[in-house]
Amino acid sequence: MTQMLLQRKAIRTYKNGHAMNVHTRRELSIVSHVITRAQHEIQEQAGIDVILIPRYSNKMVEDEVKQLFEAMCDCWNVQLSWVSDKSRANDRPTMRKLLWMAGKKRFPHISYSLLANLTGATDHAGVIKGIRSGYNWLNVQDEKILKYYEPVKNYFEEFQEEQA
Repeated sequence: MTQMLLQRKAIRTYKNGHAMNVHTRRELSIVSHVITRAQHEIQEQAGIDVILIPRYSNKMVEDEVKQLFEAMCDCWNVQLSWVSDKSRANDRPTMRKLLWMAGKKRFPHISYSLLANLTGATDHAGVIKGIRSGYNWLNVQDEKILKYYEPVKNYFEEFQEEQA
């Protein structure tokens, strides 16, 4: 029953057209009510005071980012698993930087850790550094990054508008 109540009828979007992961007040009220009731039942039946905290799934966003990454890899005629290999050969780091840049551009609220996990990176700090250096290389029109940027530049709509 609760699941049916939490289904969204209208999807809110950012100005770039991508879906927001936002819940209505009614949905949040229902979640709060269910959590309060569950805490009370646990206390009554087990005699344990607990504090339950909702954790909202970002699976939908994760799936969308993975689809974005796979589409970009298709433009380069490679597989995401190939780009995610920790090797630094064959310009894999350059491709990963572009994936992270596009992922963060399209989904600004996604965590750096999730971007790292989707590409086989070990931590969020490498993603942050990679995004910064990717934009730096784009700004100086580095030949190596432009080679991989050109086939996927349509995934950077906002970046193109800023350049115009």
